[in-house]
Amino acid sequence: MQANLKNLVLDLRTIFIFFSFVLIFSCAKKTSEKKEYKYEGITKPGDTIYSIFKKYKIAWKEGAVANKELKKIFKTSDIRTGYFYEITISTDLHLLNFSISPSPEIKYSIIKTTSGFVAKKIKLKLIKKIFGKSGTINDNLYNSMVKAGIDPYFIMNYAEIFESRIDFLTEPRKGDRFFIVYEKIFTEKGQEVTKGKILAGKYVFSRRKKEYIAFAFPINRTTYYFDPKGSSLSTQFLKAPLHYRRISSYFSYRRFHPILRYVRPHFGIDYAAPRGTPISSIGDGKVIFVGRNGGFGKQVKIKHNSIYESWYGHLSRYAKGIRRGVYVKKGQVIGYVGATGLATGPHLDFRIKKRGKFVNFLKLKLPPAKKLNKKQMEEFKKFKKNYYRYFALLQMYGKFEENASD
Repeated sequence: MQANLKNLVLDLRTIFIFFSFVLIFSCAKKTSEKKEYKYEGITKPGDTIYSIFKKYKIAWKEGAVANKELKKIFKTSDIRTGYFYEITISTDLHLLNFSISPSPEIKYSIIKTTSGFVAKKIKLKLIKKIFGKSGTINDNLYNSMVKAGIDPYFIMNYAEIFESRIDFLTEPRKGDRFFIVYEKIFTEKGQEVTKGKILAGKYVFSRRKKEYIAFAFPINRTTYYFDPKGSSLSTQFLKAPLHYRRISSYFSYRRFHPILRYVRPHFGIDYAAPRGTPISSIGDGKVIFVGRNGGFGKQVKIKHNSIYESWYGHLSRYAKGIRRGVYVKKGQVIGYVGATGLATGPHLDFRIKKRGKFVNFLKLKLPPAKKLNKKQMEEFKKFKKNYYRYFALLQMYGKFEENASD
């Protein structure tokens, strides 16, 4: 009897020890499972490194040490709204890891090690993808391309590329076809970095049985668009220096002046537009005059090359940075519509000289922006071959997506 009782006590003790080990192991496992917590967020107006750390209950002293290390590679006082950040903390609220990304492809990180915090800059791998889409015009270009799932950003670019060939406000008809191939760049996590550029485009008029094609080609790190024969689709100058309501006066050798009350030549075009409408340089060039010039009022003159020079009169004010001697780009705002000088109302008096003589801008055959030399033409043929492959995919499938080879 005593032996049996002794054995029972031993068995109970063994069971107790066994369950104690199970309990300890279970607690240890739970502790390890909750070893750390990971959070992510976007910086808001007024955010600082300290305010982010405070949000996750990181002690001020520990945050100061981490911030000091991070400042070695990143100016923490320059945090802007919209930065992406990730933070990892332990169960007892100690900082284990923190990173902040001013842009999707760059990450500044601090990691807690046995010897303290270590900061490092991480450049994330970027992935370029090619997308192709096509569709049919049902009402207008914009709505039809949106229905095909095309981002408005690319729709506007598409229209700009073909603007010297197609008037998308009046020419498209139901049944016309459009084709577009463009690139986007992503991080490894799939976050979009940039929308990239259009690589190829085609517009087919169904009734006229005519098509226009645009192929992208880089020259000195700038992308230009050419037709399959290598002719530039863009011109050296804009079609107009501003968005206007109407042309109130045309180029003429005999025009009755509404203020001076007599007939005299008018070697320009008057674009009627609301006061303050932005005015753009029609092309690249050097500003050779900024100031008041008699009846022209406030005026800007730009020399584009040895052949062309453009004048912009009756401005209300000049754009910031526009002064004599500066270089401007095609489409850059140089001033704003006004009625200074001899003007009955707000409008732009626009004039252009060709080899020192005023000419009618509306009848001017606009020079092409770029011409391909023999070497560039050979390189262009390689690009063209791949672009035609994209069009073949669109013809078969209507759309496609693939990783870029470069």
